[in-house]
Amino acid sequence: MAGLMLSVSADSAANSLTLICKTEKVTLTGMHWDLYRVGSRKGGNFVLEGDFAKYPVSLEDMSSSAVTEAAKTLENYAVLDKIPALDQGETGKDGLLRFDNLNSGLYMVCGKNIQVGDTIYMPSAILIEIMKSEDGKNVDLDAYPKLSTKTASGENSKYAVKKIWENDENALENRTASISVEIYGDEKLYETVTLDESNDWTYLWMAESDIDWRVKEVKVPENYTVVYSSNEKQFAIVNTYSEKTPNQTTVSTTVASGGSTRPTVITTNPSNGYSNVTSNTNTKLPQTGQLWWPVPVMACGGVIFITVGARLKSGNKRDN
Repeated sequence: MAGLMLSVSADSAANSLTLICKTEKVTLTGMHWDLYRVGSRKGGNFVLEGDFAKYPVSLEDMSSSAVTEAAKTLENYAVLDKIPALDQGETGKDGLLRFDNLNSGLYMVCGKNIQVGDTIYMPSAILIEIMKSEDGKNVDLDAYPKLSTKTASGENSKYAVKKIWENDENALENRTASISVEIYGDEKLYETVTLDESNDWTYLWMAESDIDWRVKEVKVPENYTVVYSSNEKQFAIVNTYSEKTPNQTTVSTTVASGGSTRPTVITTNPSNGYSNVTSNTNTKLPQTGQLWWPVPVMACGGVIFITVGARLKSGNKRDN
């Protein structure tokens, strides 16, 4: 799943983030979430750090769809490579989970699917930047992750993974002759397949639809970045050619000014109060069962768009 980036002002490790996982119809108790510190802002750039520094994931494009792609891709690596979380927990009976003692940096939160009755709830990952502020105020942030759903059936479905090359039409010699792709079901390796021209860079398989399926390119070609995009049954591995170092990217920041906004990166001051943030793109994936090959990266990038409500409060006292 994927997310929208929020930038919020903060001054010390007394800052907090509360996830609110409930809808008008259901409160999701026991939904597991992991918190990662994935990087920081260096001057005007975002740089991936720590366990995430080695991944060829670009943060250069800060549009909502591109941030969605980055969040899903980083989540994919965190889950499949079993990166230790900075913190973790499960939502309580009220559907809330709070993370405390957050320093400045770029964070990611990602949750695990949970089933209630016949409905499987699938949470989207969120990228959140917490920055030092000049006024010395701490930040409490409430975030409402996007929750997509599917109906549990126990039946088998047809799945597809497709490799897509981007931005290298004039440098085809940079492409590899083939790639190896690992397919995971519920975080366990299911099989490893080879994609190349002979199979149109595509692989199909039949498997149980209630399983959480993921794919990972074993080795991303040199000078390419990677994006993992998907709907319920179709996966795209998008390699985009770039001579830039992926983790040295310029940040474009838009300041929210009260009320509803549609910026690409949201920097919200606690004094602004409540801000309801929505995606600024209408790009959609095709529905399950529709073919989507070939698809350019910007058309398939926005896996599931997220709507986040952020309530920022000065100090450590929370409103009722």
